[in-house]
Amino acid sequence: MNKEKSIIFIPSLCLIAVLVFIPLIMLAHKSLSVEGSISIANYLELFRDSTFKKALRNTFSISFYVVLATLLLGLPTAYYVSRTQGRLKNVLLLLVLFPLLTNAVVRSISWMIILGYDGVFSRLLNNLGLLKEPISFMYSKLAVIIGSTYIFLPLMIISLIGVMDNISEEIEEASISLGASRFKTFFTIIIPNSVSGIIVGIVLVFTATLTAYTTPNILGGTRTVVLATLVQQYGTTLGRWELVSSISIFLFVLTV
Repeated sequence: MNKEKSIIFIPSLCLIAVLVFIPLIMLAHKSLSVEGSISIANYLELFRDSTFKKALRNTFSISFYVVLATLLLGLPTAYYVSRTQGRLKNVLLLLVLFPLLTNAVVRSISWMIILGYDGVFSRLLNNLGLLKEPISFMYSKLAVIIGSTYIFLPLMIISLIGVMDNISEEIEEASISLGASRFKTFFTIIIPNSVSGIIVGIVLVFTATLTAYTTPNILGGTRTVVLATLVQQYGTTLGRWELVSSISIFLFVLTV
């Protein structure tokens, strides 16, 4: 019986080997190959390159701010959804998941309209007197952070909802009956009991932002280069496939 179960998994394991491990081994070999010999020269060249260093800083800083933004927005949103009942909860969950149901290119282009010159964001700040004249926020780190936050916020919210659904409302009621405000109860009861969901959300959002290509490419352009877009530049523009392989392996190690 056990042998039969093992045989069932053989096609799946072969498929994983063909689609994942073999390409990964080929990438690793390419990144370590220098004139027919094995060397880490490509990695050393990469870490000396100023463009790579800038892309690395951009990638980590954008990922940090996106995680922070999704956490700040996700905590109250997830709490509200988890405490909602019936059909309204299903509607709210659908709204939360909506960004994941639309194409990444469509989502990013919609933000181009909002963040572009004389766009909605620029007009709003102009009407509030914070800007003297309309400006474009496109091709900046801020644009990438805003777009990435919108796209990856559902990952944080869903991670938190799963944990908050299991927090008994009786604990909240007991805290409030003892004189604590809802605000204090949220920070002393809800958040400490949601740590596991927070950690999962942070990991999901951070790794997703770290390897994102479409949003940084459309909203950041060539002015805000991240590691994923640098791969495309080194490959199609410079033809440095050994460096492309090195960056790919580096990104893989970061996200494992």
